[in-house]
Amino acid sequence: MPSFGVILAAAGQSTRFRDPNYKKPFVPLAGKPVWLHSAERFTDRPDVRQVVVVVAPEDRESFAEKFGASLAFLGITLAEGGSTRAESVRRGLEKLSPEVDTVAIHDAARPCLATAWIDRVFEEGARTGAAILAIPVVGTLKRVGPDGL
Repeated sequence: MPSFGVILAAAGQSTRFRDPNYKKPFVPLAGKPVWLHSAERFTDRPDVRQVVVVVAPEDRESFAEKFGASLAFLGITLAEGGSTRAESVRRGLEKLSPEVDTVAIHDAARPCLATAWIDRVFEEGARTGAAILAIPVVGTLKRVGPDGL
């Protein structure tokens, strides 16, 4: 069985979210921050050896202070992100243990994952070397112009 390391990207600025109090991964949802719901989808899996949460440099200190107990209890590693998503992921990769042989990257602000989806992506990733979770769009998509129309 492959051993997985999961990098949860939470270092973005959440500019489109437009909440004056929270960045998207830190919003409370059912009594816990969104990032923790995402992390728990992976921490209970026997094939996941390590979870790394990557946060923005300006959030690191407050994140560690506020969620340090959760990080310690769940064995989650904290990493400081970079100026781009790619740089943040690279910094998360640097924190992975050598015992991890397959890496999954997930947006910490997306906690609604079915176990079957994770299973399938992990199986395909282990089998082919790469996989991505995608679900067909069943609704209508519309583009909004700068004028809001």
